[in-house]
Amino acid sequence: MTRHAPSTERRTCLRQLGALACIASGLAATASHAVQPEDARQASGGKLQPWKKGATPALAAQTLDGRKVTLQDYIGKPLILNYWASYCGPCRLEMPAFNMLMDLYSDKGLRVLAVNHGEMPARIQQFLKAVPFNGEVLLDRSQTQMKAWSAYALPTSFILDAKGSVRFWHVGEIDWTEWDAQSKLQQVLGA
Repeated sequence: MTRHAPSTERRTCLRQLGALACIASGLAATASHAVQPEDARQASGGKLQPWKKGATPALAAQTLDGRKVTLQDYIGKPLILNYWASYCGPCRLEMPAFNMLMDLYSDKGLRVLAVNHGEMPARIQQFLKAVPFNGEVLLDRSQTQMKAWSAYALPTSFILDAKGSVRFWHVGEIDWTEWDAQSKLQQVLGA
């Protein structure tokens, strides 16, 4: 078997970013160019889109202390469910926005569940020291939950009402201070 030397671009990427970051970058690029259903393409268009996929998917995750949770554990108050990873730049940028939303809508009981896609708890704890987050972090070590929720890229967010039904979703980073996002969030919060 003949081995080929890595391209200059690949060697540079490996040196500058590390192997894991290159792999993550390649996966993200692949996901963004993958054939996606039309509703997923629309949900990546910069605005929250209505959920049209029927019933709310199941959620099976763990808390950072190892307790198993499902969506039923969070019924009763509106929430944003966000799939993220520490290596995802847009995910890092959204964390402060989620803190702001929870502060702004604390009287409505808004919560944010940040479901981490596949990383070890120690890495997540290290990330949270650098980027504080006031919501609840959940783990999806099996990396099955994103697909179950039709999420094709990180970050992906879902807005659920107090009954646990998905009302809106978005693939990719979103400006949560923008009028359209605020309007749709307030619809769900009953404001």
